Amino acid sequence: MTPKTLPSLAALQSFEAAARLGSFTKAAVERKLTHSAISRNIQSVEHWCGETLFDRKGPKVLLSASGQRLRQRLSEPLQALHAALELEEVAAAKQPLKVLMLSSIACTWLVPLLPAFARACPQVQLSVETGYEIVSLPPLQPAVAIRFGHFARAGLRCQRLWFDRLVAVASPDWVVQHGSHAAQWPAHQLLRHSHEPWPARLTVEGLGTAPVRLTVADGFEFNDALLLAQAALMGCGVAWVRESLVQGFVSEGRLQVLARSEQVSDKAVWLVCREDTADLGAVRAFFAWATRLS
Repeated sequence: MTPKTLPSLAALQSFEAAARLGSFTKAAVERKLTHSAISRNIQSVEHWCGETLFDRKGPKVLLSASGQRLRQRLSEPLQALHAALELEEVAAAKQPLKVLMLSSIACTWLVPLLPAFARACPQVQLSVETGYEIVSLPPLQPAVAIRFGHFARAGLRCQRLWFDRLVAVASPDWVVQHGSHAAQWPAHQLLRHSHEPWPARLTVEGLGTAPVRLTVADGFEFNDALLLAQAALMGCGVAWVRESLVQGFVSEGRLQVLARSEQVSDKAVWLVCREDTADLGAVRAFFAWATRLS
């Protein structure tokens, strides 16, 4: 015996809405259908069941005994179907988030942590954009920025991630050739950053001696701190650079810390967003994740 074709999902949903709301008109509004479409859908279910499901009394409708039984049988399967489809929608519809930052911080901080971020926030689809200029965040768009140093904070929500200390670093081979004492460093071997000049005096790490006056730096100049660190790795000289950018190289023994700034820099690394986007889901998720790491 060939089984009867089941009523359409739309027809079953129309019945469920009318049964729950006690009104074809309210069901039509909820389902975004016309009153006549709701009626036709319910008639198709009644035809399939071979029973009257509603007692119609003017504008008001009441479930019949058969209608009550059908509603009870349909309730759990419809909820399960809805939940199954919702899970697929959540997995498919990731929330976009643009992250604006310096390439040096992206390479040494964010990129190594991306697998952990993907596990913690699978619903967020990151788009990372790097640059040297501070770019205004777009209004009402899911975007955050990671900024270093001083900047205007009006209209922004800011979370400090960490303070940094400046260090002088060089490759072990360079140290063997030129020594670890700042007084021995040739001016043309003092690698320069365009926005972070060498101090006038420097205390050499581990020697306990008085600060040494440095010669005026005359080495290669870079506008990117990570390129500056790479130049030190290649033996091009000694670099004055943010400690957070070279911690990995130092741990691996590829760079050696020769001196540190006496005080932590007043420039910090900040996570920022516009106030009008702070409550967006992707922005909140990134703030919460980054704050846990700081």
